[in-house]
Amino acid sequence: LSIRRQRQMCIRDSFTPRQQDIVIDVRHPAEVAEMPLTCYPDNEVRCIPFFHLAEKSATLDPQASYLVYCEKGIMSRLHAAILRDRGFHNVGILGHSAH
Repeated sequence: LSIRRQRQMCIRDSFTPRQQDIVIDVRHPAEVAEMPLTCYPDNEVRCIPFFHLAEKSATLDPQASYLVYCEKGIMSRLHAAILRDRGFHNVGILGHSAH
């Protein structure tokens, strides 16, 4: 297996965030405005569009637990892998059917 594939396999998929998970919504701001993630009252939800996540990752705590969300799961999987490559080890994907 390639190193990239091994890293992707370490990313957990979740349909229910744990209490300590911070949800990162990587959708475009227009999508967030149209359908905000309000169904996770026990979790912090940060709206960081996918096109800003690389630069904003420097402001995130690498020890925290994150779930990345987008509508279809493609961008969330890609950006979760990028976060893992940047040293974030507690990263997962919030499944789109959870919304």
